[in-house]
Amino acid sequence: MYKKYLIKFTFLIALLLSSHVAWATAKAFLNQTTFYEGDPITLTIETDNKTNAQPDFTPLQRNFDILGTSTSSQINIINGRSSFKKSWIIELQPKIKGKLEIPAITIGKESTAPITLTIADLPPEIKAETSKHVMVESNIGTNDNETYVQQQIPYTVKLLYDASMVSGEISPLNVENAVIEQLGDEKRYQIVKAGKRFNVIEKNFVISPEKSGKLHIPPTVVTGRLALNNGQQNQPARRRMDPTDFMNSFFDDFRNDPFFNDSFGGSLFSNRRIGQSKPFTATSKAIDVNVLPVPKEFSGKAWLPAEAISIQDSWRQSPPELKVGEPVTRTLVLQAKGLAGSQIPEITIPKPDGMKVYPETAKTETRTDGKTVYGIQELKITYIPNKKGKVSIPPIKIDWWNVKSKQQQTYTVPAWNLNVAPGSAIDNNATVDDADLNNNTQDTDSTEEAPQSELKEPTKQSASGLIIGSVIAGTGLIIALLAYWWFKRKAASVADSNTQKAVIKVDPNEIKTALLRACDNNDKHAAAKYLLQWAQLTWPDATINNLGALAARVANGKEAIQALERSLYASDAQQWHGQALKEQVMQGIQLEKDQAPVRQAGLAPLYPT
Repeated sequence: MYKKYLIKFTFLIALLLSSHVAWATAKAFLNQTTFYEGDPITLTIETDNKTNAQPDFTPLQRNFDILGTSTSSQINIINGRSSFKKSWIIELQPKIKGKLEIPAITIGKESTAPITLTIADLPPEIKAETSKHVMVESNIGTNDNETYVQQQIPYTVKLLYDASMVSGEISPLNVENAVIEQLGDEKRYQIVKAGKRFNVIEKNFVISPEKSGKLHIPPTVVTGRLALNNGQQNQPARRRMDPTDFMNSFFDDFRNDPFFNDSFGGSLFSNRRIGQSKPFTATSKAIDVNVLPVPKEFSGKAWLPAEAISIQDSWRQSPPELKVGEPVTRTLVLQAKGLAGSQIPEITIPKPDGMKVYPETAKTETRTDGKTVYGIQELKITYIPNKKGKVSIPPIKIDWWNVKSKQQQTYTVPAWNLNVAPGSAIDNNATVDDADLNNNTQDTDSTEEAPQSELKEPTKQSASGLIIGSVIAGTGLIIALLAYWWFKRKAASVADSNTQKAVIKVDPNEIKTALLRACDNNDKHAAAKYLLQWAQLTWPDATINNLGALAARVANGKEAIQALERSLYASDAQQWHGQALKEQVMQGIQLEKDQAPVRQAGLAPLYPT
């Protein structure tokens, strides 16, 4: 019976120990209990479990900015018993004032308890004292707090400080549902305000809201330290100084200017003149902007709000001369004032009759003059005429919204009426595929007939020759037959030699046009034929007898060429689409530089030489 109770007691002890492990939870606590506007918050999370799990800080991002994190581990051994503790220290900056909650943070299977705190306004006396030495100003460059979605909002923030500021750090600009672009570098200068001289750091931005409704621009927060007992801080801006005071003031400016500190902290100069210091927090005002949706009266295909629109057409400076089958390139550069390059929609290019149109992928960038941004979009279009005569290239119309006049406008690139001349070697009433490109290489009849035209078969004899004698006639006939046979063989040999030495004279642009048309028609056999011909004409010194050799030699476009080769030879080949190869040819295929000769191996050539 005692044994039975001993077993139960042992089981109870084991259950209590296992329950103690299960009840173990992580702890979270703050560095202080009272917080004012702009004060940084230090959150510490601890656990005594040896775990490799990391805390999930995502719930903190709703009401706080995470300024930084650090981790530490500690093992203590007291009287032979060891204890373990792992800590995470998180620096937080509240996004809003009022009553906030630090939510539960999970670490593996553990979880901390939520913490409630209140962010109060700075006491008036602290604000007044701080504002004597540090001020933060912010404003938007619009007359009213109303804008359209994607329209730029000029935003300026200024930090004003005197020699009392030992160090400082400006919080980054973070606006939800908006694109932020800084305009140039920050500006530094000095001003006199209320009889005091202040150093100024000015930063300019443009904010482009991506969503209609209320846009909240949070206040800019500056935290740092102010020097105490600085006899210079309350002196007027203009006074006479002796040489010693002048040098002290000079070094104070360098020592206390955040430009010479590391991220507005950690002065490079000693605190020889500063003595003790105290922390400070200065904030600008928050700004709310009403973002209007796309107006109902806007009828354009793509929303384009801007202050001004302009387009440069490369043909205006150099009008093209069109010929059938020969490609020409046109460059359009669109500039939108008040928009980033990434916000400009792609231009729609109309297709003219009698021409193929191949637009390339547009390139975008953003520029600034220090006051506003300019979005740039560059688009290259290749036109290939396929018939001679008159051709009309339609105008390009772009609908946009003038944010100044608040009305829709249309920018028009004028139409072009041009004349297409006949091609150099192709019948312009037929397509490139119908043209007999081999006529220039196979016409050798004149070479063969030339030697024969010099010979006359001696089949007729004069009457006087027959009278002279049959002996002379017979002898002459034999000599003539022998001579005819010798010249016949000589002419055939010369014709074969000239045929082998005939020079292939074909315009690579004609072959390229035929290649592009084969890609459009998804004709893999014609595409392979014209691709090899074009490559051999483009790189006559390279040994390119099949698609495998070409794919091994090129620096770009290898995948498109190999896909064409697989569609021709692979047993499980699927239907071939020529779009990828066409785009690669339009962009330009280049051979690899200084590449060793490629060994001809693999698949047999489709069109052997």
